[in-house]
Order: sequence, then structure tokens, then C-alpha cells
Amino acid sequence: MKLTAVSVLFAMLFSICSVQAQSEAETVDLDTFFAAVEQGEVEPLLGMMHPQLARQIDPPILEAWLQAVAFRLGKVESIIPDTTLVTDARQEFTADVVFTKGTAVAELVLLKNNIVAFEIKSASLTNWFQRPTSLALYSERGEQFLTSLADRDFSACRAVLHEKVAKKVNDQYLNESADLLVQQVGSRPQFNYQQAKLTVLPDERVQQMELIYEIEGDRGSVRCEMAFRFHGMQGHLVGFRFP
Repeated sequence: MKLTAVSVLFAMLFSICSVQAQSEAETVDLDTFFAAVEQGEVEPLLGMMHPQLARQIDPPILEAWLQAVAFRLGKVESIIPDTTLVTDARQEFTADVVFTKGTAVAELVLLKNNIVAFEIKSASLTNWFQRPTSLALYSERGEQFLTSLADRDFSACRAVLHEKVAKKVNDQYLNESADLLVQQVGSRPQFNYQQAKLTVLPDERVQQMELIYEIEGDRGSVRCEMAFRFHGMQGHLVGFRFP
């Protein structure tokens, strides 16, 4: 399979007036960004980002990306700056980066010392995402949805669903699903996460992840499958069913 350069771009545009400067924070630039990338830990890198960008990134996926950069590209040998643009509080950096196992083109955008976009382009990172490093975040989201469904808190159900899916799921459908749950297991269900199934495309990209729960109550038990799909660095709950 021919590899082509792909980019991992996570950008966020917002008004400058909405950004609060980091007080007494270390100056962020290409050197500090790649130092954090080489460190391989999620929290220091998230700490450099504006909160709005950080909320768009799931830590288990960011960790998978850090591991992919380390495994496929290796350590940074040199950073060769290309362009630097500075306008008011906004800074944009581009550079050619030489790693021990390959090369990449890097872009970093800052607003008042907060990362609002970052990109590393390299053929070595083609199809880098295979799965999150942990499923705990997603199993918790699945249980949160099921708990809200059992409580008939449909607003809370929609808050966990992907935005487009949430708009299509009406109260009637959720109420019927809650009725089915009560009929099968009773009024005090217990949600037990069992396992995950991954649907992987021929090019090794993850298409979908299904988390399977065993729901038990005083009337019996039923299985529920929760479907997650990934976009950017986020996993979204896009569906559920009781087989």
C-alpha cells in the first residue's frame, strides 16, 4: 500500500477576547512543544493547550498519538524553523523536523501562549490511530448514558451522544427504550461492562468500537451494545441497541 503524507490537525478558531492568558506559565514554542511530545505524557501537553481545545481531545487518543510519534518517528534530532508569523497575541510556527526514524513538517499555532492548533505531517504517521490506550473513559460514558436512560433523564442522555445523533433521537424513542429496559431487568438495573469489539478497515483505521454491557436486575438480564466512532481525537457515542 502506498503511503502518502497525512496530517494530524486539531484546530480551533475563537475570538481573542475569549482567551485568558496563562499567568506565570512557561513560554510555549516549537522546542517546548516537542519536549512535551518526547516526554510522552498526556497531562503536560494538555496543560499547554487552551481549555477549549483540550476539551476536544480524549486523553486515551492523545496518548495513542504520542506513542505513535515515538514508535514511528523516534526522537527529535533537529528542528529547522521555516516560518514564524506574529500578529498581536497570535503566533504561528512552521518547521521541518528531523527524527531518528524519519522526517516531518510541524505547525503550531498559539494564542496568548495557549496552543490552539497543532499539526505533525509525516508519511510515517499514516493510519496512526488503531485504538485508544484505555477504554475506561468510553465505558464510563456508556454507563452514564444507560444510567440516565434508566432514570428517564433524556436531556442527560443526549448530552452524552454525538451532537448530530442527539438531534435525531426524540423522547418517544428514548422512553420506549427505557420501558424495554424495565420490562427486561426491573426498576433497579446494574450495569456491568463486559468487553469491546473493534471494526477495523482494510487500511487499519478503526471504523467503530462497540462496548458490550450486561444489564442485570430483579427481573432478569439483557445485553446492550454501545457504538462509538472516532473523529479527530475524540470518540463519540453514536448509537445503542438491545439485541
